[in-house]
Amino acid sequence: MKKKKDLDFIIRFITGLIYVISIIFSIEKGEKTFRIVMMILSLFCLFEFLLILRINTILIKITSLFFLLSIIMDIFIGKEKGLISYIICFIPYSIIFLMIQLFSKKYSHKEKIIQASHLIFGLMYIIMPFYLASYIYTMIHNGKQLILGIFILIWTNDSLSYLIGKKWGKRKIAISVSPKKSIEGVIAGLFFCIILGFFLYKVWGEKYWFILSFTIPIFSTIGDLVESTIKRSCSVKNSGVLFPGHGGFLDRLDSFIFVIPIIATVVTSLVYIF
Repeated sequence: MKKKKDLDFIIRFITGLIYVISIIFSIEKGEKTFRIVMMILSLFCLFEFLLILRINTILIKITSLFFLLSIIMDIFIGKEKGLISYIICFIPYSIIFLMIQLFSKKYSHKEKIIQASHLIFGLMYIIMPFYLASYIYTMIHNGKQLILGIFILIWTNDSLSYLIGKKWGKRKIAISVSPKKSIEGVIAGLFFCIILGFFLYKVWGEKYWFILSFTIPIFSTIGDLVESTIKRSCSVKNSGVLFPGHGGFLDRLDSFIFVIPIIATVVTSLVYIF
């Protein structure tokens, strides 16, 4: 039993390290590389989301086709027009998805509405945050630093809240949704993010890091609980098997998905205020 736990930890550490290096590399490499990586990750997350909700296999294949087409187009498209790839993906995919649902004889009218609502929710819940991340990187002043800092704060919160919660966590925050998440772990993640936020302010000189050091750990935790609720409603433990040691890509990126729209709102508001 102990050997299995040790092996799981090693696998989790190695795959997590590869993930972190890949994200940092994409951020440092430039706007286009980062945007393509975001599109690939959004494809994996949406793919897992649709599988969790048991969407028709044909519709999932259509999803993959449109995303791959958009990524290929982005590789050959002009730098200033790269974000259009997301729109090119959204509109045709949504129309074809809804048309297939409309003319399908396999499902009742109620089931068609439910599946269509899953599409809309998936686009808003998963795809939009990755688009906003690319938007922040490209359009916001010091967007590259901002995205890097957001990832660092999320990783710090996730890692420290997991490790400390696992070691000393006794009071559970939401047993019915996420039985392993503890109040002690959440407080630890918040505490270390505040310290890190002060450090980021000293390095980059932006006052919004004080606000983000509070905002990110709070909404990271909420994002984790939201994704856990979705899985539990579908009686699923992990979102997928493509990310060994972490469950799935949606499990790994649930905090990021929930945090980015909040950060985009906060930072945009601060830009207009100051």
